[in-house]
Amino acid sequence: RFHERVAADPLLRPMFPKNLGPITEHFALFLAETLGGPADYTVTRGKPRLVCRHAPHPIGPPEVEHWLGHMFATLNEVGVPDTAQGVLRPYFAQTAPTLSDPLITYYPLPLDALRVCLEQDPALASASDEGRTLLRDAAIRWDLHRVQLLLEHGADARVPDPLYRAANGLARGREAEGCAVVALLLKHGAAVNGRSGVGQMTPLHMAARRGTVAIAEVLLASGAEVEAKDTKGETPLRRAVNCGHEGVVRLLLAHGANPLSQDRQGRSVLDAARHERIREILQESREKTHDQ
Repeated sequence: RFHERVAADPLLRPMFPKNLGPITEHFALFLAETLGGPADYTVTRGKPRLVCRHAPHPIGPPEVEHWLGHMFATLNEVGVPDTAQGVLRPYFAQTAPTLSDPLITYYPLPLDALRVCLEQDPALASASDEGRTLLRDAAIRWDLHRVQLLLEHGADARVPDPLYRAANGLARGREAEGCAVVALLLKHGAAVNGRSGVGQMTPLHMAARRGTVAIAEVLLASGAEVEAKDTKGETPLRRAVNCGHEGVVRLLLAHGANPLSQDRQGRSVLDAARHERIREILQESREKTHDQ
């Protein structure tokens, strides 16, 4: 019933898939596990990281208000007992606002309009909500002029997330803009080996994952650690190998990356290679190193 309401709401409907059936099932599993039932959600979907799962959606205060309105109305309509409502209502009321991004209205502003807002409220440049900032959003989109404006008004490039997000960007044909954003953040003190995200990866991990050779080159030239390991014990080379990015594999090997580096399970980069050509490149690098 809740998702029937969502389907009829023009504000919320665009954020949901065409087929609401799977979403309804996932939500049921999530609530059951959250309220002390079996961990079926985690088994089928992974850990319930709400902020990460909702991050791609433009959720602001109006969206939260609509969502809660539909949910509370549904609880009454389907006759959920008062004892259960006493648990569900506070949970929804406390959790839903944490998924809202109060900065969302500023992201699409034209540059001149954003400049006026920053002049009126300088604290806006460094405002953060659950790690979300205007600088992070601009860095993700490789918006060089917006990044420059925010830095000029006091945004802090030293926190790891903007550089990490910029290195994780992917817009084919716009790599030069991505490189410019990365270089600008580094110039303003961004930590080239700073870690972010669930896996505590470095920006070089992310460039390797995306296959953006040019950005990886900028990071390496600025001192990126080629053998940095994430929480799984995987290096940037392993990331590039996992994703089949031959160009980044060659670049990292040229900078001394170890094809025999092992993850926490003792599996080497070479062991993990699934693409035949990449496996050959790793083997050649291994033999060359051994000969030397």
